[in-house]
Amino acid sequence: MMSNIEKRKIKVGDHLLYIEYGIYHQNKELPVLVFLHDSWGCVEMWGNFPSKIQQITGLNTLVYDRQGHGQSSQFTIRERDTEYLHREAHEMIVLLDKLGIKNVIIYGHSDGATIALIAASIFLNRVKGLVLEGVHSFIESSGRASVKATREKAKNTNLLESLQTYHGYKTAELFRLWHETWLSSAFDHWSIVHLLHNIECKVLAFQGVDDEYGTVEQLNILKEKIRSEVTIFEIPNATHTPHKETEDESIGLIYAWFKNLNLD
Repeated sequence: MMSNIEKRKIKVGDHLLYIEYGIYHQNKELPVLVFLHDSWGCVEMWGNFPSKIQQITGLNTLVYDRQGHGQSSQFTIRERDTEYLHREAHEMIVLLDKLGIKNVIIYGHSDGATIALIAASIFLNRVKGLVLEGVHSFIESSGRASVKATREKAKNTNLLESLQTYHGYKTAELFRLWHETWLSSAFDHWSIVHLLHNIECKVLAFQGVDDEYGTVEQLNILKEKIRSEVTIFEIPNATHTPHKETEDESIGLIYAWFKNLNLD
């Protein structure tokens, strides 16, 4: 069974967002599975992973480039404040409204997972489930040290050159905003832990055992603070991107979770 893939750009506010909307017409009444990429990510960098998850779940899927990423418009800001992920959550809802999508399950990776948590804590009636990979809900010194190390590494490697394949002329600004945001003094005490108790949907959260950007406490805090059913898992032999590093195990974990998710 193949879905139709709608590819286009949609105007949201003063910029354009590139989307790929995979549609099984017979499943339009079920929640749409929305993929939110990480700080350096975009639609193209997901590869065929969303289509594989679509096949095992049977859900329609929406994958899109946030502003400043991939094929979407360039950034219109010079710096981010501590509310920028909240604005991304609200922008997702605006995009969903434009597409006529009411209910969603969100798959978020890294920053995308944090946006997913924020959205689920605010839009309770629309978010029916969360799959979170490499999520962060509070700042950790070890994670910031990894951001700094990656910033320094980029000076002597082809990291930015490789990202230009996906983000083009937007790459340098995307990378600058990423490391300046998480290393800024404004984020010294950043946290969304106070929002977690609002979440009512079921949650699957996983990360690599060797995730350089977050310790296992990022998973434990979800289990402790979210009142709904939370499944957490550490994947061996993986760092911050298990869906690429250990794809089969990640898909197996997601499939098992979806089998017990009541979508009626």
